[in-house]
Amino acid sequence: MKKKFALIALATTAVLSLAACSTSSGTASTDGADGGDGAQKTLGIVALVATDALNAAVIEGATDAAEAAGWKVTVTDTQGSPDKANAAMTAFSTTQKVDAILVSAFASTSIGAGLQSAIAAGVPVVSWGGELVDGIVATTSALKVGEDSVDAMLDDFGTKGDVLALTYHTGVLCLYRGMAFDEAMGKQSGVTVVSNEVAIPGQVEDGTAFTAAWLASHPADGTPLAVWGAWDEPGMGAIAALKQAGRDDVKVYSINGSPAALQAVKDGTMTQIIWQDGYTEGQELFQAVLDSEAAGDSWESKTIDVPGVLVDSSTIDQFLTDHPDALS
Repeated sequence: MKKKFALIALATTAVLSLAACSTSSGTASTDGADGGDGAQKTLGIVALVATDALNAAVIEGATDAAEAAGWKVTVTDTQGSPDKANAAMTAFSTTQKVDAILVSAFASTSIGAGLQSAIAAGVPVVSWGGELVDGIVATTSALKVGEDSVDAMLDDFGTKGDVLALTYHTGVLCLYRGMAFDEAMGKQSGVTVVSNEVAIPGQVEDGTAFTAAWLASHPADGTPLAVWGAWDEPGMGAIAALKQAGRDDVKVYSINGSPAALQAVKDGTMTQIIWQDGYTEGQELFQAVLDSEAAGDSWESKTIDVPGVLVDSSTIDQFLTDHPDALS
C-alpha cells in the first residue's frame, strides 16, 4: 500500500486554553453515598471535549448513575489539553477532595502527574479509553470500535481505491482507532491512504479544508474514493466539502454516532457509522467505582467492553426505532 502522511500536531502537549468548569448537583445523599463525615460524595469528571456528542453521552451516563447513588458530579472541560487534564485531576484530588475521578479520552501516559496526585490522595480513577496503569481501577476498550469501523468499511468500500483519513492522535480513543485503521489498511496493497491530523478546536473546519484539498487531486474518474474520520465531527466537515464541490462519488465513514452524523446517514451523505454507546460506558465506569470501593484491596483492575453498532442506510431506521433519543 502506498501511503502519504501529512500528520499535523501529533503530540500530547497542551492544545488550547482550559474551558470553564460546570457543575451538576446530585440528589440528596443516600446510604453509603457520604464521604465518612456525613458529606455527600463527589465524582470529578475530566472531559476531553465536553461538548462533543460522545463525550457528552459518557458524562451523562456517569452523572445519572452517580446521582442515582446519591453522589454529586463536577465536570472540567479541558478542550483536548493533557496539561489541563493533569491540572484538573490534581485539583480534584488535593483541593476539591473528590471521592473518585473519571477521566475521558486521554492516554494514561499523558496524565501521569494527575494520576500520582490521585494515588497520593487515595482517590480511585476510572478512564474512558485509557490504558490500565497504577491508579486506574477500570477503563473501557479504545481499540475495538476502531477495528469494527475499518473492518465494516472495507466490507463496503472494497480493497481498491483512494482513502483520506482524518485522524487525531492526542485523544486516546482516536489514537487507538487510528492504530486499528493503519494496521488494517497496511494489509491492503490496492488502497492508497492520505492521512491528515485535525486539531481541537477546529476539527470540523479542518475536516472541510483537508477534504477540499484532497478532492482537488482526486477527480471523479471512476476510482473508488472514501473519507474515514476517527470520529464524527471531521467526517461532517468532509461532508461539507463534498457538498461545496458538488461531489457525490466519495463515501464517508466515521465513528461515534452523534445526532448530526446519524441524520447524515439517514439523508444519505454519511455512508456508515459505528455507533458507540457512550451513555452505557459512563454508567459502567461509575459502577466500577462503586464496585472497587466495595471490594477494597481485593479489587482487580478491568477493561469494560461495550460493543459498537453498525449504522448505515440499511439499518438506520431500525436503529432509530431501537434508540429513539439518538437524534436528540
